[in-house]
Amino acid sequence: MKVKGEVMDLEQFYVYHIVSPLTHDKKTIIEKHIDDNAASYGQDVERSWHRVEEEHFLRIFVEPATIEIVFFSERVELYGAAPTWARLLFTSERKEELRERIEEVLIVAGLVTPESLEAQRRPKRKLFARARERAGSL
Repeated sequence: MKVKGEVMDLEQFYVYHIVSPLTHDKKTIIEKHIDDNAASYGQDVERSWHRVEEEHFLRIFVEPATIEIVFFSERVELYGAAPTWARLLFTSERKEELRERIEEVLIVAGLVTPESLEAQRRPKRKLFARARERAGSL
């Protein structure tokens, strides 16, 4: 991906395991949410859907960044690309805000539930530690 002479690689930000796959109705909900948010923030947002085999892609262009969301039958992967100067302005607070907005859209569209998101946030190491503790007590 290239913007004004700078080559930008898509970087994976998030992966969410989903409870139901993308449908036409869910696409409509996602589009409405994007359009409503763009209007409330006064941003020009372009979006386009693409399909490669069974994968659906949603590309969102908000100057100077590009966001690509890939919908699989069991998960959603979110990628982004921005020029170096814009990445420097992307603070941890802005990253958290982005994560919250994405999760809100996924919940409203019915792709995830609050409970499934919470389960995905739990530290995985604790699960393995409990398994080792049980194995050690046998």
